[in-house]
Amino acid sequence: MRALRAQGYTFEAIRLALASSGVHVSNATVQREVARATKASSSAQSAGSGVRPDELPPVLTESQVYASPPSTNAPQSPQVVSVVTDMRSGKEIAEAFASSRITNPLARARLNAKDSS
Repeated sequence: MRALRAQGYTFEAIRLALASSGVHVSNATVQREVARATKASSSAQSAGSGVRPDELPPVLTESQVYASPPSTNAPQSPQVVSVVTDMRSGKEIAEAFASSRITNPLARARLNAKDSS
């Protein structure tokens, strides 16, 4: 993961690569593990850190991340990943939500009275 991140891959791209190989994790998990691996690597390189190389977490190469999962005799259904992203800002989403709501209790009562008659 650290190697992919160093090559410029986004956390989401790394997460999708892991998911395609059968390892399903959240984006936060990828961020945490990349930070942990980076911190362990930098602390091991500093002199007198006391961390042995065999204590560092394994770093997957790009070929390992994109490698096919081990085949099994049972047929596997293809996993379809669809991501729908709302490109609006948080402020725009909040404004759209608030504009569709009547917050004034008097106006709400008048509207409800009009609908019931």
